[in-house]
Amino acid sequence: MKKTLLTIFVSVLATTTLFSQGSDKVWMLGNDATNFPTSTGIGAGPNKTVYKDGLGIHTGNIEGANMGQVDASSKSLTIGETVYTYTNRFKFNGAGYPSAAVGQTTPSVSGVDYFMPTQRYLSFKVLGNSTIKAHAITGSTGTQRNLFVTDGTKLVGTMNVADDGVIAEYSVTYTGPATTLYLFCNYALNLYYLSATNYDIKTSVNKPTIDKVVSFNGTDIVNEKNLSLEVYNVLGKLIAKSNTTINTNNFEKGIYMVRAQGVQDAFKFSK
Repeated sequence: MKKTLLTIFVSVLATTTLFSQGSDKVWMLGNDATNFPTSTGIGAGPNKTVYKDGLGIHTGNIEGANMGQVDASSKSLTIGETVYTYTNRFKFNGAGYPSAAVGQTTPSVSGVDYFMPTQRYLSFKVLGNSTIKAHAITGSTGTQRNLFVTDGTKLVGTMNVADDGVIAEYSVTYTGPATTLYLFCNYALNLYYLSATNYDIKTSVNKPTIDKVVSFNGTDIVNEKNLSLEVYNVLGKLIAKSNTTINTNNFEKGIYMVRAQGVQDAFKFSK
């Protein structure tokens, strides 16, 4: 029986559709005090990068960058029957390329295309076709501004953020193979929410390995960082999920896999 379970478990690991396929990813930039706490920014540049829950935040080649500043700015947005209420805003605090200006419909200056941003930008990986959504507002009223999405070599799409000072949802669709996507603007913009479909949870950079934050003591799955955990059996069925330590006394004998949000790889144990 134990050999049979192990064989099934190896088969599950080899199935890309269970754990390797893209997932829907949401960054609650305006409400996630753990990953995006109130801050003056990611610090002085140049070329400073931090990753928060798989989202790359980059100063690029500018000095003294306050890219990624988070401060209080209460906003609400209703989409259908869903009401989004935010307490903070995430600020680009400037454009993603030199000599950018209001009114530019593409990230280009004097015939030079900046499809690969050089300053103040975000990045994440997708496994292919993806829909990217943002809840955004201009840095000040009276000027319409653009949030560009590129793959480093071409413009994927543009979110035309209105000049009315009202938070709204904008979206862009990427069609193509697995790649890294970049988000940046032509003038200061503020984000409250960002999401992507087909997000590459497996290879997103700068995640801690799971054995550093999850362990099994024979009875409990110890959740040292209070991460969002999901436990699967060898057939790929979700058995339990929690943000705290999980007791396994009611688990049947067998082999289990634990996945954690924002963490590379998976943790496996047997009972």
